[in-house]
Amino acid sequence: MFKKISVFLLAIALLLSVPACSMPDAIFSDEISSGSEEEETKVDLDIYSFEFKLGEQDMELPINYSALGARGWKISEAAETVDEEQPATDEEVKVYTADSVLESGEYSDYLPLARGDEIINAKFYNDSKNQKGITECKVVGIRLDAENGTVPEFIMHKDDLSVGIRYDVVIDSCGTPSYTEKSLKSTGDLVSIDDVKFIETEEETVKTLYYKLTEHSFISFVIDTFNGASNSVVVITIENDTEAYKPYDYSKELKYKPANIDLYKGPSLLGKQFSDFAYKYEGNLYTLPIPVRKLLDDGWEFVSGYGERIPMGTTADGLIMRKGNNAVRLMVHNFDTKYAHTAVNCYAVSMDACLTGPNVSIALAKGITLGSTEKDLVDSFGKDYAKKHVIVDEEGNYLETAESDTYEIPDMPGYYIEKTVGEEYTVYSCIMPDDVPTITLPVSITDIGDTGADLLGEVRKHIDIYVANDTHLIYKFYLQNCPEYVVDEAKIIEEQMEAQREKEKEEREKAKQEEQGNNG
Repeated sequence: MFKKISVFLLAIALLLSVPACSMPDAIFSDEISSGSEEEETKVDLDIYSFEFKLGEQDMELPINYSALGARGWKISEAAETVDEEQPATDEEVKVYTADSVLESGEYSDYLPLARGDEIINAKFYNDSKNQKGITECKVVGIRLDAENGTVPEFIMHKDDLSVGIRYDVVIDSCGTPSYTEKSLKSTGDLVSIDDVKFIETEEETVKTLYYKLTEHSFISFVIDTFNGASNSVVVITIENDTEAYKPYDYSKELKYKPANIDLYKGPSLLGKQFSDFAYKYEGNLYTLPIPVRKLLDDGWEFVSGYGERIPMGTTADGLIMRKGNNAVRLMVHNFDTKYAHTAVNCYAVSMDACLTGPNVSIALAKGITLGSTEKDLVDSFGKDYAKKHVIVDEEGNYLETAESDTYEIPDMPGYYIEKTVGEEYTVYSCIMPDDVPTITLPVSITDIGDTGADLLGEVRKHIDIYVANDTHLIYKFYLQNCPEYVVDEAKIIEEQMEAQREKEKEEREKAKQEEQGNNG
C-alpha cells in the first residue's frame, strides 16, 4: 500500500511563494477570443462501457446479485473465513459473509463466488439510503484470479481481453494505462508508480495496469507469469459503481454562450508563484478557472455530471471528464448573471493531479510536478516562515504534537499555510485571501437555496500539496480558484462583448459586400 509522508520543509517551501493575491489579469483581459460556436461530441466507449461476457451471458456493471445468483453464482463458504496471513491489528476488521449487512454507501471487500469448481470474486455496494443485506445489494466489481481456483470463461472489450493474454495485447487494445504500479512479489510493497520510484530493490516485481475513471470505476490487469509464459495477465478486475458512460449531445448548449466565456485568455508561461494559478496540464497551459469549453477544445470528453443545470452563482461538484485514459473530477461554477446552465457554459474552478489518477503530465510554478521532492520545493521557494498558531485543546492548552498547524506568510497579509498531518501523508494547503476586488456576481453562493451551494465554504482560493510520509515525494495536487464578481463590472463586460459582436458583424457584412462587388 502506498504510504504518504510528512514533510516539514514543504510548508517552509510554500511560504515565500505567494505574493499579494489577485485574480490573474489574463482571465478577464479585454482581448476577446473568437471561440467555436459548434462542437462535435466524441463517442468512444472502449473498455469504459464496463461490459463483459461471463460464460455465455452478456453483463454490464453494476449488476444485481440476484442476476448472478440466477445463473448459479453463490457466495462461497470460503468468504466466511478470516485470512490468517493478515497482520494483527488493534482495529476491528469487518469480515464479510453471505449474512453481512451493508450500511448506506458501504462497499464490501471482494468475496469469492462459486459455481461448481469455478470461482470469481465480487464486490458489493449499498447504493440505497437504508441498511441492506449484502445479497440485496448491487455487485459493482468482478475479479478473476488465475491462481485462485478455476477461472470461468470471461472476455471483455472488442479484443476479447481475458486472463492469460499477453501484456502487449492489452496495450495495443486499450492504450497507455492511466498509471502502472510495480510491487514486490514477496510482500506486495509498492516499488513505483510509472517512473516515480519509492524503494530500490533487486527482488522480483509484478506490474498492475490501471485504466481508471474514479476510485470505484476502473479496470486493472495484473501482469506476471501465466502457464509458464511471462508478461501475461493473471488477474483482471473490472469495477464500476455508477451508470456507464453514454454519448451526450451538447451542441444545443453551445449555441448560447455567456459573455464571460469569451473573456478567458490562457497564460503564455507558467506562473512565477502558486497564486498565479497558471500551470501546464497534459501539454496545455491553463489559468484557473477554465471554461469547460476550453477543455472540450483540447480533447477532454464528458463522462458524467454533464447534464445537471447549475443555477447562476452556484458551484456544483461531480463533473468527470477524460482525455484518453486519464479522468479528472471537477467542481464547476456558473458565472453567468442571467441563467442556469449545464457544465458546457460554466467554468471549471478546480483541477487535480495524483499518481493514482489522474496521473497527468502537470507542471506548476517553477516546474514543480508529481514526483518532485521536498528539496525541490525548498530550493524553489525558500524556507523562512513565521508560526501563527497551533491547534489547542478544549482547555486552551497548546498541543506540542498537533495534527494541524497554521502558518502565516510574512509581509503578505491574509496568506497562510495550513498543514495537516495524516498517517500516510502530509497536506500543505496554501490558502489565499478572497478580499481582493475581482469581478463578482449579483448573488453569493450562500444565497442560493441549493444543496450544493456551499461546496466552496469560506475558502475559495487554495492549492493543496500532498507529500508522502515515507518517500518525501509529491503525491497529489489539488487546485481551486473561484473568484467572486462585482455586478456593475459584469454588466460592463456584457455591454463590451455585445459591442464587439456588432463590430465583427458589420465587418463581415462589409467584406461580403466588397466580395460581391468584385465578382460583379
